[in-house]
Amino acid sequence: MSRRLERVFIYIAAAWQLLDGLLTVFVYGLFIKRQGLDVAGLSVAQMRAMKALFGSIFNFVVIFGVLLILLGLLNIYLARKHWKNGAIGWKLPVWFLVCGVFSYFIMDMPNIFLFMSAGIIGLAKNKGMRAQQNNLIGEEMG
Repeated sequence: MSRRLERVFIYIAAAWQLLDGLLTVFVYGLFIKRQGLDVAGLSVAQMRAMKALFGSIFNFVVIFGVLLILLGLLNIYLARKHWKNGAIGWKLPVWFLVCGVFSYFIMDMPNIFLFMSAGIIGLAKNKGMRAQQNNLIGEEMG
């Protein structure tokens, strides 16, 4: 059975994760950094505190963006190298369902749909391929 549909969903989701991660780091992260630098009219102690706060927020944003980029690259690798046509496995569909749940918690709507669809279709095709294999084995024995 072909895994093409699931791979297409994963490639689209991974590309979105890469784009989302790059936007998070370079657009939102730099916006946060500029907000921290624009602290006119404060005392020196308040200015240092604001810069430290915005620096911490900037670090969190960059780490989150890099996490999205790494997840996107990992998903491309998994879809390309480990999800072959006719292969039955439960780990990849479950991984993609976990990615869908992660996307739910970060409110990434396109990836919720794409990852959940790929995971559910993958599990359904596994069941169909397993039944097909059992029928072939039964015909050979019977």
